[in-house]
Amino acid sequence: MQDDFLTSRASQDFERSYRGRFWRKLNAWLKGKSNELLPYDLVREQIPFDGQRDLGMQTINVDKIVGSVGRYRDFDRAFFPTQETTSARWISIRKAHYRAIELPPIEVYKISDVYFVRDGNHRVSVARERKQGFIDAHVIEIRIPIPITPETAVDDLVRQHAYAEFMQKTGLGRLKDVDLELSVAGDYGRLFHHINAHQYYLGLDGQAVSFRETAVSWYRTVYQPMLATIAEHDLQKQFPNQTATDLYLFVSEYQWLRREFLTDEKEESEEMPDLAALYSDEEIRLAIKTLRQQQWIDGLILEQERAHFEAYTNIKTIRPEADIRLSLAGKYDKLLHHISTHRWYMGEQQGHDVAYADAVASWYDHAYLPTVQIIKDDDVLSHFNNRTEADLYLWMVDHRDDFIENKD
Repeated sequence: MQDDFLTSRASQDFERSYRGRFWRKLNAWLKGKSNELLPYDLVREQIPFDGQRDLGMQTINVDKIVGSVGRYRDFDRAFFPTQETTSARWISIRKAHYRAIELPPIEVYKISDVYFVRDGNHRVSVARERKQGFIDAHVIEIRIPIPITPETAVDDLVRQHAYAEFMQKTGLGRLKDVDLELSVAGDYGRLFHHINAHQYYLGLDGQAVSFRETAVSWYRTVYQPMLATIAEHDLQKQFPNQTATDLYLFVSEYQWLRREFLTDEKEESEEMPDLAALYSDEEIRLAIKTLRQQQWIDGLILEQERAHFEAYTNIKTIRPEADIRLSLAGKYDKLLHHISTHRWYMGEQQGHDVAYADAVASWYDHAYLPTVQIIKDDDVLSHFNNRTEADLYLWMVDHRDDFIENKD
């Protein structure tokens, strides 16, 4: 008689949990969340692993159990039953709880901050129905280079896989507090392209820099300064659905597109990575049309370009009084080209390679300042509203041949 009573109670508990599957699924859909358990095999397939270790017996949070090795279709994300075929085993475990019978610990894989059940799916399901907060488990930790949270959905795994692969190849996962998550998995290829472009620029000084060293340099000297500027302008409030790295791509590639397509001149090199290869012609036209309307980014780009110029040349250390400001995006690269050309001529005259710092000092003293002094002496700037001395320096140097020809 007692057994029949407990069987009836346990069966009612199962039916209540099973019948609620529709409402749980609807509630998850309305909140834009996943109601599916994460398949362990899919996680293993999508995310590179860095090894494992046995953590032994632990008491774990039931709410952090989000997946299963083999029974992920039999339960929903809250580990309630989705199929009646699981009822017999479920009811027998529920009866054991009513009888206060101690059950063996479950076995789980710990990946990041969540758990996947190796053995004990029904015990977890019953624990959920009982609103049990913790459960004993034998834990094996699987190490991965990125975080997985209880909110991670099956669809997120492809993006997580791309992120993990990016972090692993670049070695940036070794740095503290690095967050480079993107909304679209395919955009990590664009980040790789940015690092390759940075490697090209580092190589201009004859440096042999490994890809991982380049990635760290890119992160510290390009990405973080750009992110600081984005934070200063509070852009994420205007784009709440974009990650910080989404905005980095948007702003930095806008900078590239303006330099390449919205200025009247551009430098080309067969060795320089070609960002245009990432877009179709139609996409470029649409991007330019959209970006031309985003005038608020122009000031941000100029700040970033100026910061890069000053960091690359170390001009503020070499000549602390230097205040080289341009008003047009994409022009600081022309100044760098002028310095490189000046360095080459110095090397030809002296018969040996010239240190970059010496070339910067010489260019500033013997090329930039004399031209700026002419601009000041003739009060040329008063005839060009919203332009700077550096703007006019570039214009005068670029049109030097025209001056000579007209003089002749």
